[in-house]
Amino acid sequence: MKKTEIAARVFEVMDAVHVAPIVGGPLSVGLEALAGLSLVPWFCDPSVQWALRITVAGTSLKKSILPKIAGTYPSVTEAGALLVGVPGDGIAPSGYALFPLAGAVAAIAQPGMTVELATANLGTVKRDYDTKAETSTDFGNQRYRGTVDNAGRWRIIESAPPLTAAVLSTAIACGSLVPDNGPWTVSDKAEAHAILMQWLLSREANINPAAVKRFITIRDGAFHTEDAEMVRRFHGLALACFRHRLANGPFHWPEPKPYFSALAELEDAARSVVG
Repeated sequence: MKKTEIAARVFEVMDAVHVAPIVGGPLSVGLEALAGLSLVPWFCDPSVQWALRITVAGTSLKKSILPKIAGTYPSVTEAGALLVGVPGDGIAPSGYALFPLAGAVAAIAQPGMTVELATANLGTVKRDYDTKAETSTDFGNQRYRGTVDNAGRWRIIESAPPLTAAVLSTAIACGSLVPDNGPWTVSDKAEAHAILMQWLLSREANINPAAVKRFITIRDGAFHTEDAEMVRRFHGLALACFRHRLANGPFHWPEPKPYFSALAELEDAARSVVG
């Protein structure tokens, strides 16, 4: 599968999935929220590929209306919609492309524009060459559709899976922790411990408990680190916040379990941070 085909393939899968109105919605957000929302499917399945579909009311697009962004692959459909694909490598979310893409979409937004984000596990991930995905779930097969209002805000009206506005808002907030680098606040020590254990137990996070023990602290009710390499791994901490705060809800993900370290070692790392 060529990278230029990713968006069409994702929407081929997700156009067949029913989208439901946002309960208590629409949810109105700035289009920059696409950056945070784009991580939500990855929190559920690290093997997803990303796609945007943009349509402009009364206009049949002939070419991309976005600037060139490294790691993105635009195309225009026969119906005049702009598709943008972003490959996933099955290891970490493609923030290097997704975050500037969100900013670019916000910059060209106009009233009446429809913006859709869709993701799907297509069975392969993109590294130096196509590689079979290590996961085979549909947990990350998600779709979000909304229109731009007169104030330039994105009114998310439909989603798959079906969501309430409150749950979607929480999901976006968890995803936005990564491009915003926080604030990594916790309500109390119990939540801090639960989030740390979710982080340490999640294979997708790929985090060393010794590194957490050494480089993570809690100060003024929030996680902190001075280590730049740890900051680059904070997508795993955001995943943990998401899975803790939205447990037993409409999103699904693999059951966490110790993969590389004994459970006692993970518990010790969490306790050393929380105190």
